Amino acid sequence: MINQSIIEKEKLNYSNITGNKILSNSEIKIHQVEGRIDIYNDIARVMANKLKENNQRNIITSFILPVGPSGQYKRFARICNLEKISCKNLITINMDEYIDNNSNLIPENHPLSFRGFMKNNLFELLNDSYRLKPENIYFPNPNNTSEIENLIQEIGGVDICFGGIGINGHIAFNEPMNESEITVEEFGQLKTRVLNISRDTAVINSIKYGGYIEFIPKRCITIGIAEIFMAKELRFYLEHDWQAAVLRKAVYLDTTPLFPATYLRKHKNSSITASENVLRNLYPGSLQDRV
Repeated sequence: MINQSIIEKEKLNYSNITGNKILSNSEIKIHQVEGRIDIYNDIARVMANKLKENNQRNIITSFILPVGPSGQYKRFARICNLEKISCKNLITINMDEYIDNNSNLIPENHPLSFRGFMKNNLFELLNDSYRLKPENIYFPNPNNTSEIENLIQEIGGVDICFGGIGINGHIAFNEPMNESEITVEEFGQLKTRVLNISRDTAVINSIKYGGYIEFIPKRCITIGIAEIFMAKELRFYLEHDWQAAVLRKAVYLDTTPLFPATYLRKHKNSSITASENVLRNLYPGSLQDRV
């Protein structure tokens, strides 16, 4: 957990940073869109364009994908169906999945299953002639934690890793760790593993389910920072009001396991796209409502 002295330092250094300053920062590319619909449309179009480009070159396309943001998948399926873009040569690697207390994947028909979500919101929406091959769909496997790393090495890297950022800075389900437990370098080398979900993550993830925190599984499996950095490009997206602070910490905090999103700046081809409400400074008593 982040200690009080760090919280006070963050307030002092980051609470008054305007959106305009963030957009012009030299740490990482920041793109602005109007709202969350624009974020979904952007992801869907980037996915479709990359897939179309690689299909024309007759080469495999590979994406690491989140379930948050999530509104892009129905849009991407519709684009593929309308523009006749085949997903036959597409490999998808989902970042993470919930597991039960016995370290087994939760059932696909569980309301929170990411496998079930992807099936219902993307895979089964594609016309039969454009659908992904079942063998090209990957999720982290608690019984074979080296599978995804081996796959990425075999295909020569991933084209694009898409993602969001949690309220505590997690990317995928890489939850914060104290620097007394792990060094900055060691955290960046973490690979696919099983871990406990933090209280912060459980609270945020319960909001769309009426705040029933006890409904959120307590454990998960996630790819690590190491696999994320095997992608040739990182594209992360922020859409929620509560991510205003997340954005500022991701851009300006020193790289630290206490806020995993700070690692995004270390990748040579990384960007964050934020909606206007995220770029707006919402800190009480600061330059509120100014970009």
